[in-house]
Amino acid sequence: MFFAKAKFLKLFFIASTMIGLTSCSTVSKVFATPTPDRTSEIRPYMENYNQCFSHMNADCVAAFFAPQGQIFDTGLIRAAGPAAVRSYLNQTFRAAHIDSLNATIDTITVNGDIGAVLGTYDEKTTDTTGQNNEAKLQYVAEWIQQSNGQWLLNRFSTVIAQQ
Repeated sequence: MFFAKAKFLKLFFIASTMIGLTSCSTVSKVFATPTPDRTSEIRPYMENYNQCFSHMNADCVAAFFAPQGQIFDTGLIRAAGPAAVRSYLNQTFRAAHIDSLNATIDTITVNGDIGAVLGTYDEKTTDTTGQNNEAKLQYVAEWIQQSNGQWLLNRFSTVIAQQ
């Protein structure tokens, strides 16, 4: 008798749950609003930044940084704010002349007012002793959109690319 009662209670519970679930389920329409592709907003900023960098123009590069913007080189913070970025880059450009720079933009992702750009630099440089160097670097640029619609760098970081 116990087993028959337990079996009945189990069957009753399953049936009640199924009836409850089916009565609660309703067909609802889901409307998806397409998100516009905003990568074209950031691409020109990144291309101009890369051009300024390849021409070793520290003033031009620094102008792309937000007031709190930071530049990292091989994972270490080197400067924060446009004035400090300008100073850091002037020192860097005095220590090594960029002979050639091939910059690629591999991926651009935009989420609201934040954009991320992943890319690579293939650069050839000559240091103050005349030593030629070649390096392949990966970069990450985090852009933030200002209230006036302009995009400025919040963080820019390079690391040596894995071969």
